[in-house]
Amino acid sequence: MKQLKTEIIALCDYANISQEGKININGIFDEFRVEKFPAGFIDKFLVATVKGEPETTYSLNIQLKTMNSDKNLLNPTMVNIVTSKNGKNNLLIRLTTVGFEQEGQYYFIIYNGKQEVGHTLLEVIKLVSEKRGAFSTVN
Repeated sequence: MKQLKTEIIALCDYANISQEGKININGIFDEFRVEKFPAGFIDKFLVATVKGEPETTYSLNIQLKTMNSDKNLLNPTMVNIVTSKNGKNNLLIRLTTVGFEQEGQYYFIIYNGKQEVGHTLLEVIKLVSEKRGAFSTVN
């Protein structure tokens, strides 16, 4: 049996899946810059193309973790998918009200049971005010 894995995984501002099954991705990002904490975003998307056994059902669990903690920072997010004849499926998860307590590296991880299928990294960066209306990153 083939192990399920991601071929594409990204965070983006907007995504949809067309009638033909094509995934459309707009505004891919891997950094989130904020002025103060707690911070977060209200409406973003996690998209992925997964590949495994053809015409097989998988139960996936999406989690958000930091390097230092195994605690899931997302509301429980379970998705059932069925792969096509070529073993692929496009996954689109709308992320609403995702919060961050501090700056650092956050990992959006897709699991099939206990097996990690794939992950993507988000760097949350605090901006500091240099002068009125101007911000820079903290080094």
